Amino acid sequence: MPAPSIRIPIELLTPTAFAQFGTVVENPDTSPSSKLPLPRRIPPPEKITANQGSATKFLDVSHLSNLYSLAPSKKPARAVMNMFVCAPRDLRPHEPSQSMPSSWGDLELDDDEDSNGAFERQLLDISILERHPFTTQTFIPMGLSQSDRHTQYLVIVAPTLPASASRRSIGRPPPYPTPKVERKRSLKDIFARARPSPFTNEAAPPPSAFSRLPPSARPKGPGLPDLKNLRAFVATGNQAVTYGAGTWHAPMIVIGDRPIDFVVVQFANDVGIEDCQEILLNPTSNAQEGVVVTVDTDGSGKVQVKAGVGSVKAKL
Repeated sequence: MPAPSIRIPIELLTPTAFAQFGTVVENPDTSPSSKLPLPRRIPPPEKITANQGSATKFLDVSHLSNLYSLAPSKKPARAVMNMFVCAPRDLRPHEPSQSMPSSWGDLELDDDEDSNGAFERQLLDISILERHPFTTQTFIPMGLSQSDRHTQYLVIVAPTLPASASRRSIGRPPPYPTPKVERKRSLKDIFARARPSPFTNEAAPPPSAFSRLPPSARPKGPGLPDLKNLRAFVATGNQAVTYGAGTWHAPMIVIGDRPIDFVVVQFANDVGIEDCQEILLNPTSNAQEGVVVTVDTDGSGKVQVKAGVGSVKAKL
């Protein structure tokens, strides 16, 4: 897929900021986002006392979706649990650029405010995105502390373009199978919505199973990733993340000098093109560098948040 020249700032991973793409699994009572006013955060999950009063149980903290009944092969899927040992990624030195992340407007990422050496700026090139069109995918870091500077990882996601925009981007329809949930309504359906049912007295048929899912868990269309609205979040060791079914995302990216072990929970049917789909991002001929995430760290190696809630230098 042709990629524009664009630089993306890093945001803090919070349930509200990530809601379009999936869910963040964390302790709601100790999360920094719990201090935000309700209009700016998702209400916490319901909690009850458990284990004879020795534990607090939070209910339905993430949504798991198995959409393989919509796959072309119709091959059933099974729940799988794998482990990924993710090594730290190599970053390249910062180079001044005119690229700006359009999803955040005119952010001055290359000004001189950090010229005193307080932060080290490096660049992460994003050359591939993937998605799992028929399943959610949950990454759970193991044995980590929120305060340990070695526990940082990046969660990089993008919305899905409409199919028509994808065709314009690459000159052909999107190449991969995706869930097909659209169907023509029959006359029976149309009339059922126009008058109450004589059997149930309902004004319309009951909602489909997909309409009951949160938006991030519903089937996505066949479109390619929307690179101009790509987002980058930094997570810590006390946060797990669930990608909604069909959400375009980068492979897990660890920042620091130690590997991080993740347990990954998803569904799979062992049909390669249905389990995982990948897009290679090739800078266009007039692009300066392609898709890049700017990674600023302080003296201890902590990644600095540059956009959204908790940003230290966002200029909108």
